[in-house]
Amino acid sequence: MTLRNGKEFLMIPGPTNVPDEVLRAMHRPAVDIYEGPLIETTEFCMSGLRKLFRSEGQPYIYAANGHGAWDAALSNTLNGGDKVLVLESGRFALGWGEAGEITGLEMEVLKGDWRLPVNPQAVEDRLRADTSGEIKAVLVVQVDTASGAWNDIAAIREAMTAAGHDALLMVDTIASLGCMPFEMDAWGVDIALTGSQKGLMTPPGLSFVLAGERAIKAHET
Repeated sequence: MTLRNGKEFLMIPGPTNVPDEVLRAMHRPAVDIYEGPLIETTEFCMSGLRKLFRSEGQPYIYAANGHGAWDAALSNTLNGGDKVLVLESGRFALGWGEAGEITGLEMEVLKGDWRLPVNPQAVEDRLRADTSGEIKAVLVVQVDTASGAWNDIAAIREAMTAAGHDALLMVDTIASLGCMPFEMDAWGVDIALTGSQKGLMTPPGLSFVLAGERAIKAHET
């Protein structure tokens, strides 16, 4: 029988290694779910999510992985038959679009090279050509785990603005939030999402969505 010594240290993109402090906190007993510490903890987490995303928007916590956050972002803002423009720079933006197709959305892929980031000029050109406004949302990842490509979200928003297009900008930050700068409000992002298991260094199983004002209005209509 092989004996293993020491602490296993994962060397993969995610889930990341959970700090001992977090592991110790998981051994605490359950508390009252209606008052006291849990409510205070929830309020602290909501405030912390706004700080992480750098946004004054509305945070949501889901008992789901990143795929659940994908579904939540799309299903609460778009309607069946709406078209989304997926900006390809790796596997995960495509996966997000494919998840939308399952729920009845139409996916169009702006082809890209997995060795390169999304070209903002190509985004602007495609949106300028959409004179009828069929594209309702643009889907992009800040960093794609599969390719390692990093996308300039601020430049993509500038391209959308230059095109005069009204589509929502949705950004997957699962592999980037907490690891590199992300400025949701300053960059004009309408919806951003992440998971618990990478930059946040907590166990898998939770995902987080931050919705801005335009996304909230889309949900209400």
